Amino acid sequence: MTMSEAVPLSTSVEELREQLRQYAGEQALLLEITRRIAKGGTLETVLTDIAQIAQRGLRAACLRFVVTSSTALQAYCAEGSDNDFARFDAPLLAVAQHSNFEATAEAPLPQPLNELRSLFGAVAAVPLTAREAPLGILWVAYREAHAFGAWERNFLQLLAAQAAIAIANARSFEAARRGREQLAAILRSSLDPILVVDTHEQILVFNPAAERAFGISAERVIGNQLSAFANMTQASDLIALLRGEASAEGMEWQSANGLTFAPRLSEMHDERGERSGSVLMLRDITRYKNLRDNQAEFTSTVSHDLRLPLTYMKGYVDMLPTVGELNERQRVFTEKIQNGIKQMSDLVEKILDASRLDPEGNYRLHREPCDILKMVSEVVATHAAAAEKNSQTLLTETAPNIPILHLDDTMMRRALNNLTDNAIKYTPPNGTITVRAEVRDNTLLLSVRDTGRGISPEDQRTLFTRFRRIRNKDNLRVRGNGLGLYIVKRVAELHGGDAWVESAVGQGSTFYIKIPMSGGNLLGSSRPPEQESAHAD
Repeated sequence: MTMSEAVPLSTSVEELREQLRQYAGEQALLLEITRRIAKGGTLETVLTDIAQIAQRGLRAACLRFVVTSSTALQAYCAEGSDNDFARFDAPLLAVAQHSNFEATAEAPLPQPLNELRSLFGAVAAVPLTAREAPLGILWVAYREAHAFGAWERNFLQLLAAQAAIAIANARSFEAARRGREQLAAILRSSLDPILVVDTHEQILVFNPAAERAFGISAERVIGNQLSAFANMTQASDLIALLRGEASAEGMEWQSANGLTFAPRLSEMHDERGERSGSVLMLRDITRYKNLRDNQAEFTSTVSHDLRLPLTYMKGYVDMLPTVGELNERQRVFTEKIQNGIKQMSDLVEKILDASRLDPEGNYRLHREPCDILKMVSEVVATHAAAAEKNSQTLLTETAPNIPILHLDDTMMRRALNNLTDNAIKYTPPNGTITVRAEVRDNTLLLSVRDTGRGISPEDQRTLFTRFRRIRNKDNLRVRGNGLGLYIVKRVAELHGGDAWVESAVGQGSTFYIKIPMSGGNLLGSSRPPEQESAHAD
């Protein structure tokens, strides 16, 4: 081997040693920075510390992290750095937010960065990116002319990656912290008791309202199992609800201090959509329940107090002919009084029925054998005189295969009576009204068809709601209170059925009552009456 051949070999060994020294220094710097990030702390202290470490390792005059936010730029740099460097943050961010930027003595600079020439001999900037989202830049500068080597470029890339992760994690932790604080504030301020359990029946949340309702502190409850909580309080219904052994529909729970709550249960799901627990919220309905009970009592009292004088008035008016013959004018007046009493009595009865049949009421079906054919015949016979007076034809169509059913005969009669009465009132003279009873698909179907003016689709949508009447010039003279159809629908629903109308303007209307011929509606049903009633309500 000649001397000339040995020189390159010696040079290569020295270069390799230098590269190894640079690599070792880079790894030592990265290890120190990684340890500092792992130590944690606020974003400001973490970025300030790693800027200090990196600036010292690179022997740079300036090293700054410029982080973007929704309001303004935030810079983090080594302690003691010249704050005058801050004026270059925004221009460097503009050129390096999405790609690396490097400026040496020979490289041209964008116009906003020309002033860098007088302060620095070399500048490099690297974007900070996490989860493909730009977060800002890292930039470093040297006073003297400086050529950035491969290891420095690689080190800046790794440093920028670690800083970006630290920024993203800090923002995630901050968002989570704010979310926890907001949730805690909501739970503290909520007047509704809230109880949260996971899939292993461990209690996770027990807010202050729950403490008041159950009379137990959250410290005793949170972290315990439902079985332990069951031993602390009388809430077996709620425990069964949380375990999926009961339904919240119609359930009410009363606390030891006399408050009444309506439970609502919902499920929690994780990011994969799998169930992770349950949330039980108890809505305080004490005031509403008291108002409901007071209203029911008031309605019953007033209606009862109205009934008695109406009965007296009707009795004495009916006896007027027995004390002397009435002239024509007296007969007209007497008839008007009788009609007024009838309307008032009808209103009282419908108010009572609507109150009893309300979904929040306590009405229980009084089931008995119900002969549908007899009921239809008697309802039609009751209205025959009114139809004849209006020059209307009142027809009956009944199928022969309708069995005796187990229904609330009184309420079924009132429902059919309301439909027939409405048909007579809203059908013009010389019109036809047909009351029909048949069996379709194991279902009793009662219908009242008229040849009246018909009902628009808009009015049909609210026709069965309470106190709803169709207001138009054709109906101004028709007296009503808007309760009849509401009662019809509730009677049908309490029997497990439904009520609806089929109509078109100018083509008449057909009102239907559907009652399923199954379950408690059949004679000899094995279903207990109490269960029937609770289900119906």
